[in-house]
Amino acid sequence: MSYILNKTDGSKITEIIDGVIDQTTTDLTLIGKNFSSYGEFLNENFIHLLENFSSTAQPNKPITGQLWFDLTDNRLKVYDGLTFRVSGGAFYQNTPPSSISAGDFWIDSVRQQLYFYNGISPVLIGPQYNAQQGTSGFKTVDVLDTSNINHTILLLYISTSLIGIFSKTMFTPAVNISGYSGIIKIGFNASDYAGIKFNTTATRAESLVDSSGTVVTADAFVANNADSAIVGTLSIQKRTPLILGTNSNTEIVVDDLICKINSNSADQNFQINVLHNNQLLPSIHVNTVNQRVGIFKNNPTATLDVNGDVVIQGSLNVIGALTSINTTNLEISDKVILLAKTITPTNNTADGSGISIAAGTDIDKTLTWDLLSLSWTSSESFNLVTGKTYKINNTAVLTSSALGLTITSAPGLSSIGTLTSLQVDNLNVNDTTISYVNNSQANGTIILEPKGTGTVDVSSKKITNLATPTDDNDAVNFLTLYNTVKQQALVVSLDTTGLTILQIASIYLNKLFPPAEHSVAGVNGPICRACCTESGVLTIRAYELRSGVWVYQNDL
Repeated sequence: MSYILNKTDGSKITEIIDGVIDQTTTDLTLIGKNFSSYGEFLNENFIHLLENFSSTAQPNKPITGQLWFDLTDNRLKVYDGLTFRVSGGAFYQNTPPSSISAGDFWIDSVRQQLYFYNGISPVLIGPQYNAQQGTSGFKTVDVLDTSNINHTILLLYISTSLIGIFSKTMFTPAVNISGYSGIIKIGFNASDYAGIKFNTTATRAESLVDSSGTVVTADAFVANNADSAIVGTLSIQKRTPLILGTNSNTEIVVDDLICKINSNSADQNFQINVLHNNQLLPSIHVNTVNQRVGIFKNNPTATLDVNGDVVIQGSLNVIGALTSINTTNLEISDKVILLAKTITPTNNTADGSGISIAAGTDIDKTLTWDLLSLSWTSSESFNLVTGKTYKINNTAVLTSSALGLTITSAPGLSSIGTLTSLQVDNLNVNDTTISYVNNSQANGTIILEPKGTGTVDVSSKKITNLATPTDDNDAVNFLTLYNTVKQQALVVSLDTTGLTILQIASIYLNKLFPPAEHSVAGVNGPICRACCTESGVLTIRAYELRSGVWVYQNDL
């Protein structure tokens, strides 16, 4: 009877009748019952199984699970019901394998990269760079810092060159990383490779670093769609660096010679405002139509209209027919005001120049230069304040109360008012006193010298307060004369027999010469010489009047 042959899963693969062989159903020879010479086919079947159908061509009638050693790839492959695929390891060749199946691996022998087959095409597993490109991409490494603490970082390479390092901590490597030196900071750290930059548009950035290494934050940049504030210097290196207004109304233009603010709108006024007391004030206003400029005035009425004080730190040259100054006080620092200045000034051009004060119907008041008299001519009087003088050649010639010291004559003077003092040479008359006033002389003589036989007449008045005379030519007052007479020496002859010296003074002298009649206050004297006769003997004794008492002095 025939053999019914089943696979491992129980499904029928074929049925072989007795006495025949089957070489079409599988790659092995299936032998029927009672087939003669079956031993050769049976042994060949074992050989085929031992060598896994080793051949450059795959088996013709494979069944699922059948092994085949591909002599072309030198790989053991298994049939999955559709194709033979590598049973273990990966394909190692320079082109994608033709018999590759989903899930198989392929190593590109030239590029040294590993792929897997997803059933449609090979997918690169790695590395991301090929052998010709060199190390490129990220490499995860552990690095010890100077405190022997481990840090995991990512190294980014392109063609074996280190581009940068990513780290989530900041530390200093204990050993320098090839291609990088210094501290590793949090985030991306550019390597020492020259010119490393992110050359792309960034959605967000905390700060930028300029060419000098200064960190610049977002606050330092100006937004084009929002209000911005700048702390620092903004340099715009362009001939027209700033254009303002929705219609380019105003622009700033600069070059090496001039900086201009141009108005691009016809008859547009220009104004600069300042904030004062929370109020904007027009500090400079330019009226374009009328060609007027106002300083702190937005409606100028003249070419230059200033609302406030004006200080000019230089020369002021006014060219016009009229200069009008409407002010309460006019202060001029210059020491000289030059009038009638012409190209060729002369006395003729100066004639009539001066100052005129408007007085209307009361006639103007003038101080002018007069050519005819070659002098200043005033229409009004001069009134100097107290303490001021009239001077000629810097010498005072007249004050409010006196002529100057240099005035030596007054021809034509016929009368003067009442004088309180008068000095003629060394003689001074002050009030009722005539005195000699030359301080360089210790003594000064005043002489009254009538002419011819004329006399000095005091109009029957007294002459008083005469000094004590010192010689025979001196005048003497009555008191001096009287005291002089009282002081004259006295002489008397007395019989003083039986009298003492004191008795002579008290009995005779006090009576003959009373002290009150011969005393001068504060002065001793006079001397009285008494010829005293005692028992026929003559003695002359001297007595002196002292403090109203006759006092014996001595015998003569």
